Amino acid sequence: MGWITGKKEQEIIAKVMNHLDMISVELSELRKLVEKYLNHEIDEIDQCAEKVRYYEHQADIIRREAETSMYSGAFLPNFRGDLLGVIESVDKVANRAEYVADILELEHPVIPDVLSSQLMKLLDICIETYEALKIAIGDLFEDLEKVKEHVLLVEQKEHEADNVERCLIKQIYKLDISHGHKFELKELVQSIADISDRAEDCSDRVEVVSMKRRV
Repeated sequence: MGWITGKKEQEIIAKVMNHLDMISVELSELRKLVEKYLNHEIDEIDQCAEKVRYYEHQADIIRREAETSMYSGAFLPNFRGDLLGVIESVDKVANRAEYVADILELEHPVIPDVLSSQLMKLLDICIETYEALKIAIGDLFEDLEKVKEHVLLVEQKEHEADNVERCLIKQIYKLDISHGHKFELKELVQSIADISDRAEDCSDRVEVVSMKRRV
């Protein structure tokens, strides 16, 4: 696996990538939840939210396994610390996805139909941001020369998400609804956009790690 040849290290990398894949599944389940919510399929919301929580929990279990294995002495100390930082940073994406699911299930915000398409667009871009991050993290183990390319893609996608978030908030404040309702919708939009923000934060760490590896 790239420049890493130790058996213990390869097992940990497999767990790290499994952790990332589990977050991908969680985000896919969040997309299903948001889509059903916007289509007013309210009877299925609790079940969909439960799936989001389930995969977030599974990702947590795998993350802890990977971290425990690393503390046993795998990797050189500097890289071990850097990789632990990356794992903890990417876990914030999973936490934010779960938070969005909680908002929909517990608060039941009333989302005007006029916002639906842009809201789905925002979520899709956020998921694309995360998927680019996942590739960048894989590059740390496979091909350090490609890390920069995928970090730049993360930045590009996060910028796209920012633009859609801004347009949505402008649209919200033009609606003829109460100020409290506007604030509630704004929080939902910002919470979804946070998924791409946190992915970009993690990609910054990934880029630093890759530069240190190449020195």
